[in-house]
Amino acid sequence: MNGLMDNKLLRQIITIGVILILVIGGVWLFKKQKPEEEEVLPEIILESSKMMEGEAALKQPMSEAEKQAIDEIFANEGAEMTMLKDVSGGQAVGTAWRHASEKKFALKVEASKLAGLDKGFFYEGWLVSDKGFFSTGRMAEINGEGKLYYQADEDKSEFKGVVITREPEDGDPAPAAHVLEGNF
Repeated sequence: MNGLMDNKLLRQIITIGVILILVIGGVWLFKKQKPEEEEVLPEIILESSKMMEGEAALKQPMSEAEKQAIDEIFANEGAEMTMLKDVSGGQAVGTAWRHASEKKFALKVEASKLAGLDKGFFYEGWLVSDKGFFSTGRMAEINGEGKLYYQADEDKSEFKGVVITREPEDGDPAPAAHVLEGNF
């Protein structure tokens, strides 16, 4: 009888050991398979000291005819294109196109999956170079979809960085929280 009890006790100890090994192994596998979240930080730095004078004031919205003219430039003559990635931890994506000639520069940015804006906030575009940066104006946003058009009477091709920020309506012309970034 003592032998039977020893066998029963041994089986219980082995069963408990197997269960513990399975639980510990399951926890280890679960942690191993869970992807670590990657921290995304802005790559383009917009220092207030590099903000270009005279360019900081937000421009009046373009007319539909002006926007159509920019779209036609891209359709007829081609343009450089770059993808914009979300650096805010959200799901936004974007595409920017630009075209430069001797007398004109045109930029168009389209974004989707933008986070909804609380009252008192807007999205703003920026062009960035080693020399500094300037605002390209407010991005029109409806239901997470955004468009921005910008045109200048001089070549702005040296500005290779594109940034979209989330701005408070506080009168401060300096850029706020980065949302999208890309480089031509």
